[in-house]
Amino acid sequence: MSPLADRLDQVGAQAAAHAEHWEVLAVERDDTVVEVGSGVPDLVRSARETALCLRVHRDGRVGTATTTCLDDVHGLVGDAVRNAAHGPPAVRDPVIGRSAAPEAAGTSAADQGTRSVRLLAERLGALQRATGLTVHGTVTRTEQAVHRAVPDGRTTTSDRFFHIAALAEGTAVQLPWTGWTRTPVLPAALSTWLAAAAGWDGLPAADAPSGDHDVLLAPSAVHTLLTPLVTALNGTAVTAGRSFVAGHLGEPFLHPSIGLRDHPWAPAAPDEEGTGGLVWPGSDDDGVPCAPLTLVERGVPVRAYHSVRTAAACGTAPTGHGFRGNALRRTVLKPATPVLNGATLSAEPADVGSFDDLLAGVREGVLVESLMGGHQRAGLSPVVEGRLRLGFLIRDGRVAGILRQRPIALDLREVLGRRFRAVSDRRWAVSRIWSGRLPFVLAGGT
Repeated sequence: MSPLADRLDQVGAQAAAHAEHWEVLAVERDDTVVEVGSGVPDLVRSARETALCLRVHRDGRVGTATTTCLDDVHGLVGDAVRNAAHGPPAVRDPVIGRSAAPEAAGTSAADQGTRSVRLLAERLGALQRATGLTVHGTVTRTEQAVHRAVPDGRTTTSDRFFHIAALAEGTAVQLPWTGWTRTPVLPAALSTWLAAAAGWDGLPAADAPSGDHDVLLAPSAVHTLLTPLVTALNGTAVTAGRSFVAGHLGEPFLHPSIGLRDHPWAPAAPDEEGTGGLVWPGSDDDGVPCAPLTLVERGVPVRAYHSVRTAAACGTAPTGHGFRGNALRRTVLKPATPVLNGATLSAEPADVGSFDDLLAGVREGVLVESLMGGHQRAGLSPVVEGRLRLGFLIRDGRVAGILRQRPIALDLREVLGRRFRAVSDRRWAVSRIWSGRLPFVLAGGT
């Protein structure tokens, strides 16, 4: 028996003596980080952490405690029991107390440890030579195992993946990118996008066209545009009365071709970008089985996503989205909250084309790469208000200038509603407040 398995048994035995129900979540994580400066992989650092979270039901209330000290089993159980005296009411017939279906451990991709993360960092740095932009960032290789123990038994889910946080900058252009990949391969769309943007670095400053004009949004901007809706469908916003859409489920909201679906069981096979999918856990951190969930169907919001706590507050069933942190990076010190981990925006049967096709179809308009401050009112309003961080002027199907920074407001009901025209045929991962694979989106003039 491994030391961690022995600790889980000890925690369970002591908790059972003081509580009607108990659950232990243990997270083992190894991180190897390579920093890239001016296109050159530099500093390598590693970290390993194991943390335990105990949740107990005692006298009809819930108590939680966490620790990174595996030897202090008595202190962990004592803290959880004491916290239950002042904790929230326990959910009746809790899902976390039922026997969970066995979870197969995730199949890890072929990997060579530190060598693989350095290889990916070298490929990231090579973009500097290929594009002429200065590339900085970090590449993190994470190997994570999540163990969940309840009185009925124990399950384990594990996976290995890479997270990239990069910035490519020129004289005027600054392109941030965050995302994940399961293999040490950069998304092909990212390389193509940076190469195209590098050719625009020397263009003159310009103002946006006056009057009606087309808007082409890059995946980063699409993420910002969707965040109000994603936040409004979050069980936390629904229970707090901060959701502009909660009372309008089942009503038309976006263009009838638009769909938004979370895919927690994304296949661990190479996708069109060659990066591979991620193995999602069989259940969330509340013990609820994970399954694909349709949030928007044919332009109609149809369902919110919930943890056990928010579902109980709304009188509905949990959806398997209660995570401490998120499915990619568990953080036991955080409470379990509803999180989208693999949302995909689809648009069928709308027009689909390459980025070049979408660009060529714009006579006069703007290309919005990224926004600043667009998340401040998320959930309260479908209008994204912020500042243009990076954008470009489009004339006759070509990028003609770099837009000056200015305030900007985008109404997702308009951009993804009556103005919606097309999406790109390629998507890449964007991971910030929530994670998803997103395309370029083209909206016509009003």
